[in-house]
Amino acid sequence: MATNKPLERPKSLGQVLTFATAATGAMCQELLAAHDLTLAQWVILSALWRRDGMLVSEIADYTGNNAPAASRIIDRMAERGLVTRVPDGEDKRVVRVHVTEMGLGLKHLEDFHERVNTQLLEGISAEEADTLFRLLRQVDANARRATGSGAEMAGKQLRGQAGEGNE
Repeated sequence: MATNKPLERPKSLGQVLTFATAATGAMCQELLAAHDLTLAQWVILSALWRRDGMLVSEIADYTGNNAPAASRIIDRMAERGLVTRVPDGEDKRVVRVHVTEMGLGLKHLEDFHERVNTQLLEGISAEEADTLFRLLRQVDANARRATGSGAEMAGKQLRGQAGEGNE
């Protein structure tokens, strides 16, 4: 016998975070589609706009991706002419990623995360937003500690040292 009453969801932080992440990602993708960018590409560009010539490993750390995944995103960006890979002048084994003129042409999106935050934090005071960021960093650190992964990154995020690039 079917019922019209929706199933009540349990009070699950994981579910709320998963749903919020999916909705936020969809919102970002929709906003960036007009610029033919993915959120992952924007995050990398946002880092390079601030510090051009980063190593793939530095970009991976910044984005929270592993190095092979970051490298694949960078490859697609290079194919589109947004970035270039350039051997380091001192050590040819080291490759630096540089933003191109085409990539710089998208720099008007450098405050994209602020625009997204404004939408996401509508109706939330600045003090509440600060508390939310602090609590989410703690939840992230707790999850990383529980799985034994990313302990160093979690510590940086708790201290507010990591980028806010994955909004």
